[in-house]
Amino acid sequence: MHFRSTALLLLACLVLSGAAHGVGMFGGGTFDSFLLSLQPGITRSVSPAWMAGEAVVDAETQTVDIPVGPLWLHSGPEAYALTVVFQDDGDGGPAVEWRDAEGELTVLSHGLGGIGTAVGLNSRTVLVPKSLASEGGSLLVSYYGNFDALISLAVAPLREDTVAVAGLKRSPVMIDADLRVFEDREVNGSRPIPLGGDLWNGNIIEAELAAETEQLEDALEFVVPVEGDMEGAMLRLEALGLDPAAKIQVAVNGVAIGSVNMAGFQLDDPSLVMDWNGSLIYAGWRTGSLFLPVDNLRQGDNSVVLTLERSAGETGRDVFLRNAGLHIRFTHAPAPFEPPAQEFPANPAEIDFNLIDPLLPDEFLADPSPTATPDVAEQ
Repeated sequence: MHFRSTALLLLACLVLSGAAHGVGMFGGGTFDSFLLSLQPGITRSVSPAWMAGEAVVDAETQTVDIPVGPLWLHSGPEAYALTVVFQDDGDGGPAVEWRDAEGELTVLSHGLGGIGTAVGLNSRTVLVPKSLASEGGSLLVSYYGNFDALISLAVAPLREDTVAVAGLKRSPVMIDADLRVFEDREVNGSRPIPLGGDLWNGNIIEAELAAETEQLEDALEFVVPVEGDMEGAMLRLEALGLDPAAKIQVAVNGVAIGSVNMAGFQLDDPSLVMDWNGSLIYAGWRTGSLFLPVDNLRQGDNSVVLTLERSAGETGRDVFLRNAGLHIRFTHAPAPFEPPAQEFPANPAEIDFNLIDPLLPDEFLADPSPTATPDVAEQ
């Protein structure tokens, strides 16, 4: 037992030592990821076999160039995922392009960040499909005017698989090592569209609480009007800036329910970075959910209060929420809307057309005077 504990401690030291110097222990493999850290200093992992050369950081052009070899050179990789960690100042964020072997540029993202709201430490992943990467090329990441806001870049090779999807609402295109599902709208490089509005689906309603980005300082209350016999509800949200050890506590109608269950992550996730106080912080948005028992819900207005419970020793980053909503299940689906029925005579001959409103404007319906003489006759 003593030997095993010593070996485990030695292995942990080797891993931490490799991470500190920016060199992976098993770098160079076909399916190894490439990590390039830019802040506070430039460090990089061993170049994997799929790379076609060294990554180039050009502070003058404010661009990072990561060369990628053609897919047919190595059996295995069939696509790539680029993860960019950056300080999101609400200026649109860094742009991503793909330059093919002929030098032609394809824009993968005009900007990975938001517009208007500075949310701080953010992370976005962009999928580089097989159709682009097949013949090789380069990934170009630029952040003009704010290059120092780039924290790190990571490129991971992917293999394609076939997945059957139930329903039409989701379009999954990527699964990570933690079996988290990413939809097309999340990794296609465009800015995510807030999931606003209420939506009925059978006996389920998805009620919007806050689709747009909203800061969670201490407590945030939502009032949800509900009519109908409920069976339960699920609170869903996305959070950014939340320390891994912090919690979002939930109370419904004054009764404490519990804390939001945030999605897990792997400890080698490229979005997991070191904060300025030496602690780990997850950059970017994380999904969370919490079941709300029907006993805590009532007819009419329901108060849902979210309270931020910070962890001891954290840096106190601003925490933001978006796409917050309640997924409520009812006993019965609402009655479908039916337009009022119109009664018409069975025999068309019984219709009095004099009672039907004319379709033409009034000026065209004035009866001509019997003594009126046409203009042509006057001529």
